[in-house]
Amino acid sequence: MKETERIANAIAERFTGDAVCEEITPDEYARFSYPKRLGLMTFRTRQFRVHGFGHLMTMRTDTAFGMRLLTCSFMPSEGRDVPYLLIDIMLMGKKRMIFVEYYDWTRNRASQPLLERVCKAHSSLPDHAEKPAWYVSERTGYSLIKDIPKDADPDLLARVATDSVSAYREAAFSAPTKADELDGLLAFRRRMIDEGNPSSAVLERVFGKEGYEQFFTTCVMPTVGCGVQ
Repeated sequence: MKETERIANAIAERFTGDAVCEEITPDEYARFSYPKRLGLMTFRTRQFRVHGFGHLMTMRTDTAFGMRLLTCSFMPSEGRDVPYLLIDIMLMGKKRMIFVEYYDWTRNRASQPLLERVCKAHSSLPDHAEKPAWYVSERTGYSLIKDIPKDADPDLLARVATDSVSAYREAAFSAPTKADELDGLLAFRRRMIDEGNPSSAVLERVFGKEGYEQFFTTCVMPTVGCGVQ
């Protein structure tokens, strides 16, 4: 089993736990390639409806040039008073990178001691040098944008991911649910589609502009099935 698949499974299992959950991956998004005939990039997606929270998507990308990616999107589409979480992992040769990105568009921006604790626990890892992008300044201060040292424990990457997911799960399921809590997050989703994100350029080539928006609102940051449009 590839490392990204193992981590994706661990993340899904850690987050869903004993929650009522079903896999709802649309057939057309379960596996696709770019370009279709050459298959230089292959995507494998799983989507879950997690009752009491909203949606979780994991997407693994394998490339012909050796790069492997994992994206996990935690969409609190039932209105939980908790930030949106996006995890991105990249493996290339001996290089390991993990982005644990929190975007807090809740109305009261409550403190998140559980998430801050995980950030502090892994703060000694080297920061990853990013290129400028509009969404970087929108992240919370307890996000983790880190490189994993080449001589680190082989399980460290997975541990940073699952530690973050465990803390997020506890924070999410203990947070109140508010009927109008999604307004800011949906505005942020619109910006992610219109202004771009790390995967938008490739996925627009795969699906076309309209198809990419459909994929984003159906799989990455969905609200369908939660009484929200």
